[in-house]
Amino acid sequence: MNLNSLDFNLLKVLDALITERSVTLAGKRLGRSQPAVSNALQRLRHLLGDDLLVRSPAGYVLPPRAETMRAPLQEALLLVNSCIAQ
Repeated sequence: MNLNSLDFNLLKVLDALITERSVTLAGKRLGRSQPAVSNALQRLRHLLGDDLLVRSPAGYVLPPRAETMRAPLQEALLLVNSCIAQ
């Protein structure tokens, strides 16, 4: 994947989706509508070539790739926030 094609805002959406495991709750957390977050999820799926969030009988679950992205993604967002805050 080419980083030039990645919208930084998608990383914030991905973090919210991984944390909340819900498109609706991620939207509430981000102050975005459910359709906007659903659209962002589709873009992320296309860019990363992974489902990222899968519906199951018990609710949404994270496939292995999304699970392994959780900690590095949160660290990266914290680093960017600390750089901007200075």
